[in-house]
Amino acid sequence: MKYNFQFLILLYLFTFSLFGEEVVTTKKDEPDGYYGLKLGAILTPTASYRIRDKASGTTDLSPSDKAGFSMPWTMFSISKEWENTGIKTEFWGEILRNDALTNDTLAGTGNKSNPYVFLVRRANISKTFELGNTKHQIQFGMFELPHMFSVWSGNYDWRYFDKSPLESLGFAKDPVDLGINYILRWKSFSVQTAVVNGEGYRNTQNTTNTGYDVIGKLGWEPSWSENLKTGLHLLGRASNAFGYASDECREGKTSCLASDGNPATRKQGSVSLNQEQVIAVESHLVWKDILNLGLGGMAKKQLGGQIVDRLAPYQPATMVPESTGRGAYVWAGLGNGTIRLVARGEIATGGPAPGLRATEVVEREPWLRFKPGTTDPLYSNQSYYISRQIFAEWFMTPSARLALGYTEVRSYDSKGEPNKWYVDSTGEASNRVEYIEQFSKPVSHPISEYGRLDRTIVLKATATF
Repeated sequence: MKYNFQFLILLYLFTFSLFGEEVVTTKKDEPDGYYGLKLGAILTPTASYRIRDKASGTTDLSPSDKAGFSMPWTMFSISKEWENTGIKTEFWGEILRNDALTNDTLAGTGNKSNPYVFLVRRANISKTFELGNTKHQIQFGMFELPHMFSVWSGNYDWRYFDKSPLESLGFAKDPVDLGINYILRWKSFSVQTAVVNGEGYRNTQNTTNTGYDVIGKLGWEPSWSENLKTGLHLLGRASNAFGYASDECREGKTSCLASDGNPATRKQGSVSLNQEQVIAVESHLVWKDILNLGLGGMAKKQLGGQIVDRLAPYQPATMVPESTGRGAYVWAGLGNGTIRLVARGEIATGGPAPGLRATEVVEREPWLRFKPGTTDPLYSNQSYYISRQIFAEWFMTPSARLALGYTEVRSYDSKGEPNKWYVDSTGEASNRVEYIEQFSKPVSHPISEYGRLDRTIVLKATATF
């Protein structure tokens, strides 16, 4: 009994320190939000069913989120604000599939699986102050770029269903980047300008270029009434605008000039080959929870330049012409606060994957089209795509919604003809060259041609808290 008593005394002494003081998260007699610490999250469980039929000709077995269950947009946020000083800090984390960061997965060129990974989405400190009738804000760190204003201002209200239009068209490489951001507000006008790395928040600086991107937005959102909100916004971006190295466009060093694998050459291009210019305009109208309309467009210019071989300085330079691209989009939402029907359309140069690309080369149109000695007319790249969406959403609560919809993407090749799938008699994918060659020489497995139309039925939910 004596030893049992001593054992209990020792056990109490050793475990007493495990019971620390209470963790204080609020102040006595003050509300829970006294310290200004805000937690939040966005969840978007998704189920996608890819429509496959005999007319498509292919089952497309590549790993992706186009079929099955996924979590495409899931985030966690924490922020702290000191109202007396105008200082605010925020941190956002995002759940992504690993193939969004690397090609070393089954969805790319590697053999690794595609687990979900946690990625920093926002991490910045900001200062807000007023001067007369104007309000100013300066952000430093990792923040949302100006073209994402529609999402966070509530103009485009369906980011959980798909990317916002300017994000889908590719106004910038990513919706978030690292840099410094300045916002000025005066009455119904706003001006925003940012200087960022340009590679986006998933890459480090110097991945695509060694300079900095400059982005700007001019907005006008007049107050007509409590229930009616309209806006007109003009945006622009100049990539690799300053701070670059004059010889950064070397063969194999940056993305502007791929290596040709020939050790007898050492090619170098003009810095302009690593620069592009983008302008966009967007307008919107929101009336209560009943009507939401948006219309916009975007144009992109990829600057031209010349490529020389530093090991052959007397050879003439290869000229790369300037190329351009353009796109437009529209959306419309109609509902009663409980049920809403939404439709969206998008068209842009490029394809078959969505995203505007600068494909049109003006220098080849039309005076070189029938140049003597050519076998085919010299048209520019005529590729483009058209995407359509229609879905209905149910407002289960003010912060939780469920949507069921249909999406499709139809694309056209460089000659302006519909893109096709080519499949041989064994079910293996082929290409147009092999399909044409089978008519001039015998083949063991005949190849068939099918129209390409990507169609998906999507069920998505979102909850914000």
